[in-house]
Amino acid sequence: MSDNTLNAEAAGRAAMAGAWGAVLPAEAPTADEKLWGMLANVLGLVFLIGPVAVLLLKGNSKFVKFNALQMICWSVVGIAVSVVLGVCFTVLAAVPFVGLLVIRILSPLISLCFLGLLVFLALKANQGILFRLPFIGPFAYGKSYES
Repeated sequence: MSDNTLNAEAAGRAAMAGAWGAVLPAEAPTADEKLWGMLANVLGLVFLIGPVAVLLLKGNSKFVKFNALQMICWSVVGIAVSVVLGVCFTVLAAVPFVGLLVIRILSPLISLCFLGLLVFLALKANQGILFRLPFIGPFAYGKSYES
């Protein structure tokens, strides 16, 4: 075997072993699956409601199920982060001037990061690529592709 073949096989095994990042699915998703996968990510803006609805409507597709499960998990993380930041920002609000300045800078920045990730994941789903987030992605991959 050539070195390229061994490298490709090693990369494939690493991708299946729970690593995170972009992975091509074994079966190429149809245009309909790509659309629903993208919708699962875009509807993450309404936290749990959108991805759960997509999962219930099109959960028989592994590709759509992966994207919906990953976004459900990401929504739970987003809710937890919002609660923690709400408490931190409440404490920071007690600090004159500096606390409010930090809140006014960090709050939109964190929101833009969440939104940017949703757009990125939606674009990857529309390209037919499974992009697994750290910790969340391998879990969603296991529940949708290995079950």
